Amino acid sequence: MDLLYITVSRKGKVRMKISKSQLFVAVVCSLLGFLLAYQFKVLSNKNIQGSISNYDKNDIVSEIETLKKEKQELSKTNTNLSEELKKMEESASKDGDLDKEIKNQLDDARMHLGVVAVRGPGITLTISPKSSIFGSNLNDKSRDLGEDEIVHIVNLLWYSGAEAISINDIRITPQTGIKTAGNGIAIGSAGRIYPKEKIVIKAIGEKGRLNVGLSFPGSMEYLALPNYNNEIKSEDDIFIGKATQSLKSEFIKSVKE
Repeated sequence: MDLLYITVSRKGKVRMKISKSQLFVAVVCSLLGFLLAYQFKVLSNKNIQGSISNYDKNDIVSEIETLKKEKQELSKTNTNLSEELKKMEESASKDGDLDKEIKNQLDDARMHLGVVAVRGPGITLTISPKSSIFGSNLNDKSRDLGEDEIVHIVNLLWYSGAEAISINDIRITPQTGIKTAGNGIAIGSAGRIYPKEKIVIKAIGEKGRLNVGLSFPGSMEYLALPNYNNEIKSEDDIFIGKATQSLKSEFIKSVKE
């Protein structure tokens, strides 16, 4: 192994000689020091960014919770106002038959608009994916339900005389849009259903007509529907809750006849 050694010249000067191995070690140590300093800097930046990211996430979650509470408070206020209005109408309708007729019309309008919960006879349609590989074509890209199939079923029910419809307990109103959204299907702004999970559709109306509408040949063979099991059950008493999505009337205006 080469060593560092010192020699004395004839003139008395001291000379120091460094071996190649020592020079190589010095260079390597310098590089290691530089790399360690750079890595420390990078890790420090990542920690700062991570803390900022966590702060942003916590801030967003907090804001979402605040909005949820505000929505609940507004829904509660809306319910209280509706109850007070109903009491005023009942009080006013005691005076005469004309007022009672007007109140009955208002009550009917509320039921059809989904403002109040309703119950009555009808049918329940349960749709679930076929688990057997022999019951569906795994190579069919359209095997999952989409907005087209759900709209098709809702239209069948309306055409068959349904007076109220819900999908997974989400009330359908005249302003409820049905649209594919990611891996699910949005039912207005009230919620989502998912094609790979069980879907329960309730409809209140004349049981015979509703059953015929869904059982008619070809009705449940639309697009991806053959890849799903469906069960239609007639019931004497079905409960459908009120809509959680508020109806908007920012642009429509009544026309005086």
